[in-house]
Amino acid sequence: MAAVATAALAAATVPAAAAGPAKDDPLDAAGHGGAVAAELGAGFGRTPAGPQRLLVTFADTPGRAEADGRLGDLGAVVPVLPEAGVWSLTADDAGSARERALARPEVSSAEWSLARRAAERPRPAPPAPLGPPPAFTDPLFTPDSQWPLLSGRPVWGTDLTTPAARPRIAILDSGVDATHEEWAGPSTPLIAGRSTLRGTDDASDGGDSGHGTHVAGIAAAPANGIGIVGVAPGLGPTAQVIPVQIANRFGESSDLTMIRGIRHAVRNGAKVVNISAGGEGEARAFQEAIFWATRQGAVIVASVGNDYRNTLNYPAAYRRVLGVGAQCDAQVSTDCPRPYGVAAFSNRNRSIDVIAPGVNVLSSVPKRVTERAVRPGYALKDGTSMSAAYVSGVAALVMASNGNLLSPYQVVRQIKNTADDVAPGGRDLASGYGVVNPRAAVTLQAPADDNSEVNDDIKWLTSSQRLAQLGQRATVEATLDRYEDPDDVYALTMQRGERIRVRLAYRRGVADLYLWRPGTTTVGTQRATYRRNLIRYIGGGRKRKTIVYQAKKNGRHFVNVFARRGSTDYTVTLERLGPG
Repeated sequence: MAAVATAALAAATVPAAAAGPAKDDPLDAAGHGGAVAAELGAGFGRTPAGPQRLLVTFADTPGRAEADGRLGDLGAVVPVLPEAGVWSLTADDAGSARERALARPEVSSAEWSLARRAAERPRPAPPAPLGPPPAFTDPLFTPDSQWPLLSGRPVWGTDLTTPAARPRIAILDSGVDATHEEWAGPSTPLIAGRSTLRGTDDASDGGDSGHGTHVAGIAAAPANGIGIVGVAPGLGPTAQVIPVQIANRFGESSDLTMIRGIRHAVRNGAKVVNISAGGEGEARAFQEAIFWATRQGAVIVASVGNDYRNTLNYPAAYRRVLGVGAQCDAQVSTDCPRPYGVAAFSNRNRSIDVIAPGVNVLSSVPKRVTERAVRPGYALKDGTSMSAAYVSGVAALVMASNGNLLSPYQVVRQIKNTADDVAPGGRDLASGYGVVNPRAAVTLQAPADDNSEVNDDIKWLTSSQRLAQLGQRATVEATLDRYEDPDDVYALTMQRGERIRVRLAYRRGVADLYLWRPGTTTVGTQRATYRRNLIRYIGGGRKRKTIVYQAKKNGRHFVNVFARRGSTDYTVTLERLGPG
């Protein structure tokens, strides 16, 4: 959303309410948090049991002693992303641990760490023909070898890499081969390597297919006169890459290794985090990790999967994640019936934001990898994994061209807004907003920022509004989207006896208005939370909604606007009234 505060009161940030009821009853469809879960077929905390590691998410952010006090008698408690209240519990009794953990103070969710897989779609094929050596010094930098940069619909050029040093890109994958000619030597761009799979600083590519090295090359292979060039290339310290090994040799990872990988990357300065992997099932802990990373200024890019169907894959389907599908090259095949169209294997669902080159993509691999190799150390691969890496490079270029000052909200909106639509009627479930357009994304003016994001739930609140003089009021102009940004929350400090009028006005879709009392810890409408903390709720299709309320006690009250259907601009006006 893009929020602007006017008049006497400044806009505040608060985080996530969830999806809301389909009718005027806030508990319909399992309440504010349950409607989305019902639509997606999997709810927070309703995931199948995996390894005997529970991801426990607190409504607050306890320290070590407090977390141990709440959970320690259930097993070993280890921090995963304590900044977002996420801890790991290795249960002494796995059969009852989840239910017992959910009963503990401030526990929002307890979920098994789910398995994930790399979104690569390997298939045997002859190597792509190599053209004559180009004028550039990187010998594989030719239209025949690197079509995603030099031919087809994406509009990329070396001039897009020149405005300024780009930010750090993290590759969460099987690791990156630091002995490869693209990545080795004193000018290597690799820094701060980490294996969250093994708990060491060795982020070497241990994957059988060299998936991580391939993904890294697409996004950021340096222009060093060797091999290929990445979408956002550079030399040494001007274009650093953080390799994070989250997956084993088969490309298998988990929520636990991914969340820890995100934490390591962001804490080491990554502003773009690429996750070319995913799987079914969602977890609140992972969503909280995404909120935290976004709040730190990082853009999360993820592949949507290669299942030939509409399966939602996570993390691509989480809020605040830029989900990427696969675009074909010029060759017609079973997977590519139309040149430069959407690949048949690319999943089709609401998580697709854009598509990018994902067929016959050449990049670096460890020399031991021979499948579809065009020469030792370089091979072709297909998959939305490759597409996500391309978009991660574009995101870094967008940041660099704007002095590295854009927020994640601005970067993601810029990439969506400048994509080339490939289907009638705007966004669709196959191609999202269209084919990513690097030139437009880098050279066109970025949208205005939303200073109040991330404001998806109370946990993320950093400030509040205060009622001051009689007649003062504040107007917040913002946007909502049913799936990308369904909840906006604002905190308002009131004294007992003060009266407030909250007005919501919007143009499209359906938006609900909630008012919550002091002491509320989440705006999700689970039944107990709703009964204990909800003051007022107005749903339905009316485009103007008003709540008038006189505070019954001092403290922070919370105004929540929720997108039940569609996306829309909206205005919330907060006005202090005279005595009742």
